[in-house]
Amino acid sequence: MHILSEEIGKMIIKITKIFFIIALFAFFAGCNSAIYEIVEVEEPVEEVKEEIKEEVKPPVSEIKEDPKPTENKFSEKTVVAYSYFVQLGAYIEEYSAIRISNTAKNRLGRTDITVTNVDGLYKIRIGNFNTREEAIEYLDKTKYAGYRDSFYGSLSYLKQENK
Repeated sequence: MHILSEEIGKMIIKITKIFFIIALFAFFAGCNSAIYEIVEVEEPVEEVKEEIKEEVKPPVSEIKEDPKPTENKFSEKTVVAYSYFVQLGAYIEEYSAIRISNTAKNRLGRTDITVTNVDGLYKIRIGNFNTREEAIEYLDKTKYAGYRDSFYGSLSYLKQENK
């Protein structure tokens, strides 16, 4: 019985050695496989040439002047107006933007901090400044308060004015 268990032990050791050798062979043979090679391929790039199109202008003799336009007493004038703001940040989650805007209201002492969804981002903006200089001045205050990534921007809109 003792001889049988001794032979089984030797056989287990041989099987373990063979398994270990096969595992090492598989590991080293697998690492040199072509599957893992990264080959850089340089493709030729075709040059794209843009053609310059010339505008065709009619001869001066064919240009006719329009008669004087009639004056309308009620004509409206379009004016472009600008409004400036300071943006503290933009976030994907509305909850994060609201939480940070509430913190900013406490830090900066302003109530005109808004969270606006623009193109899927919740943007935290301050103010409706009339001039660029006012926005820049307030931007310095936000950076000093710890909002180092803040920046100023402008919104433009059309205003109709009656004559």
